[in-house]
Amino acid sequence: MSNELFTADLEVRLRSAEANLLLRRFRAARKASGTATIAMLDRDVMKQYGQNLVVIEPAEDGELAFLYAGALVPDDAGAPLGAKTTATISRDAGELYRLGGREASLAGDAICVNHQSGPQAKVHRWECLFLPITDAEGRPILVVLCIPREYKHEFFRAVLDAMPHGAFVAEPVRDSHNEIVDARIIAANARGIEICGHEDLDALQGLSITTALGNGAPLGPWDRHLAVLRSGKGQSFDHHHRSDTGSHWYQMHAAPMRDGLLVSMVDITEMKQGFLELEHQRKMLMDEMEQRRGLEQELWALAHLDPLTSLPNRRAFRDAAMLKLAEAQTAHRPCALVTIDIDHFKRINDAFGHAAGDTVLRRVADILKAPLRPNTDIAARMGGEEFTILLPDTDSEAAIAFAEKLRLTVEQSVVVTGEQEIRCTISIGIALNRKTSNLDDLINRADRALYTAKRSGRNKVATEIDVQAGPKSATAAA
Repeated sequence: MSNELFTADLEVRLRSAEANLLLRRFRAARKASGTATIAMLDRDVMKQYGQNLVVIEPAEDGELAFLYAGALVPDDAGAPLGAKTTATISRDAGELYRLGGREASLAGDAICVNHQSGPQAKVHRWECLFLPITDAEGRPILVVLCIPREYKHEFFRAVLDAMPHGAFVAEPVRDSHNEIVDARIIAANARGIEICGHEDLDALQGLSITTALGNGAPLGPWDRHLAVLRSGKGQSFDHHHRSDTGSHWYQMHAAPMRDGLLVSMVDITEMKQGFLELEHQRKMLMDEMEQRRGLEQELWALAHLDPLTSLPNRRAFRDAAMLKLAEAQTAHRPCALVTIDIDHFKRINDAFGHAAGDTVLRRVADILKAPLRPNTDIAARMGGEEFTILLPDTDSEAAIAFAEKLRLTVEQSVVVTGEQEIRCTISIGIALNRKTSNLDDLINRADRALYTAKRSGRNKVATEIDVQAGPKSATAAA
């Protein structure tokens, strides 16, 4: 351990009143007779200081022998000093007496040594006053007054109380089957007492840990502490502690200690509040981003989709169809355009109402969507009762078969609105791409084929060949 030596200004250095009184007696004896003798240790001195006094003399081996040792002055290991030498006691205590004896003998005067004891000693610091005197035969001896300045429990208590974090120790409570069912607090530092809402340790000591923490609910901190007691394995977790004085977040560290439990509580309220605020801001940001994505999707839908049928509108169809057509032209592959018109749609609106007409439009749109190839075919509502479908990699024969299937499906469908049953038909025109054709040219040719189908009686499919041959040929082809 450590020894701190003082040889001057002892009146200022000495902390204990007992040491100062004995120092004055020592100096008075020297002033009166020139030297202090064993006679200064009279009955009054022994009665007042006897339990804290040590009398030592030089031994033949160069060590010091203990002629007398008070009951309150054990060595650092806690063993009595009587009838021993500095060679046979604990190393640290032996070094203390050797140092003090040597320096006091050399100085021929009183000295003081502040001694920090070993880990096994009950006293943490000693104040040791070494006084060189002579015995009855005039031989030099030393009187040492050892006053405890700080006990180990006081020292560790001060260390614990200086910690900014709460800490307490609990011992297990067992039932008749020796099962751990609870724990009671046996020690706590100042911060731990404050956290638990008590004024001093006496008010907290002996309380159940569940009562002290104010939270015995399932999955609360007590469940974790109980698990540590039973398993002997430490745990760390966050705990939201609510009390009459407010709400705080603590990071709990529970560690097994002998048969009990050591718990430390680190206040992380500011950090946790900051984290929760960041989490709240993140959620708000995610919600705002989601709202923006939804708004963007709505705006995109308004710009690209027909609100009634959810098919692409004219603008979206043109953008996509131009790319598909350009790819077909470059690869020299066929591409068919199918235009569709609901026959006598105005009559449906007039006879059944516009709501019924909208229902018919949605039914026809659903029929048109059903056979489309994903990511290949494009269907759109061009306006009113007119629809268009672009069929890449589709020749004339396949386009006619596709259109006929659509026409038959619509013809066989029944739209029920209220008590009314509505049946409708469609007319279809087909045109195929050419080496020099663009989208507008393809649409115009498909429209002319559609008009040919209508002029030939409706509910028919017509192609460019039918346009060239006239209405009668379109009817026959259909």
